[in-house]
Amino acid sequence: VVVEDLERDVRAMAADNHTMDGFMQILTPQATSCSLHPVVMFEVLDHYTRRNVEDGRVVGALLGSVNTDGSVALKNSFAMPHDIVDQDFLGFFNTMSELHHRVNPRETVVGWYTTTKSTDAVGKQEEVGEEDVHLHAFFEEKIGDRYPCVLLRVDANIHSSTTIGVSAFTSSSMGLKSDKNAPELVLGKCFQRVQCAIRAYEAERIGVDFITQNTIGQGGGEVLGTDLEKLESSILKLNMMIESTISHVDAIIDGSLKPDTKVGRSLAEAIAAVPDVSPAEFQVSLDKGLQDLLMVHYLGAITQAQISFWQKLQSL
Repeated sequence: VVVEDLERDVRAMAADNHTMDGFMQILTPQATSCSLHPVVMFEVLDHYTRRNVEDGRVVGALLGSVNTDGSVALKNSFAMPHDIVDQDFLGFFNTMSELHHRVNPRETVVGWYTTTKSTDAVGKQEEVGEEDVHLHAFFEEKIGDRYPCVLLRVDANIHSSTTIGVSAFTSSSMGLKSDKNAPELVLGKCFQRVQCAIRAYEAERIGVDFITQNTIGQGGGEVLGTDLEKLESSILKLNMMIESTISHVDAIIDGSLKPDTKVGRSLAEAIAAVPDVSPAEFQVSLDKGLQDLLMVHYLGAITQAQISFWQKLQSL
C-alpha cells in the first residue's frame, strides 16, 4: 500500500475542526483477471535487452481488449523511451497510441508494464514501488473509469533464474472521510494483485513451441521445414497423443491407475468434438485435403522457379 503524506493530511483535517471519529474507505474496483499473450512477453524482454546500460528498468504501454466478464486480454504493447512523465513522454505516448489505433482499432490501452530492477531480484521483492505510483496515475488518466488500469511487473533477470516472474496489479483509491456525507479526502493508492494467466492463439503456440524446442546456432537457427514435413510431424504427434490416451484408459480399466474425473471429462469433451463419420468418408476427406496441399506445394515450386529464372535474366 502506498500512502502519500498521510500524517500531514490527517493533521490538516484536525486543524479544520473535523472530527477524528471518521473511517477509512477504500474504493475497490471490480475484481478482474488478465490473460497474457506470448507476444507481449517477447516484446517486454526485447525492450529490456535493448535498453541502455545505465537504465535500471524499462516501461511501456499495454494494448488489448476487455471481455464482457471484465477480464482483460493483454495482446500487444509498445515501448516508452523512459520512465519519467514529462512532455516528451506524453507526446511519444499520444503518437504511438494513435498509430496503433489506426492499425488495429480493436486494441486499446489497458495498462502498462515495467521490469523489476536488479535490487528487487536480490530481495525477491514483488511489491509495487513508490516510483510506480506516478506512472500508474498517468496511464489511469488515459484509460479513464471504463475499466481498471493493469500494471504488469516482469522479472527480466533471466540470467539469475530459470523462470520469468510475472505479476499483475490493479489499484484503488484510499480515502478518509469524517462521516458518511462528508467529501472524501484521497490519501493514496492501494494496489492489489490480480490473477494473470498465459493465453495464446494457435499461431502463437506454434511459434513458442518452435522457439522452446529448437536451439539457435551459428547458422542463424533451425528451419521451420516444408508443409509436408510439418504435416508429417503433426500426424506423428497426434498418433503419440492417441496412444498415450489409450494407455491411460487401459490402465484405469485394469485398476492399476486411479481414475480422475477431471481427465475423464476432458477426454469425453475431446471425443464429442470429433465428427461422426465413417472410415470411408474420412479417407475421402483426407485424400482431398492432401491433394490440395500437394497442389499448393506444386504451385509454390513453380512460382519460385519463375522468380529464379527472372533473376537470372536480369543479371545477364
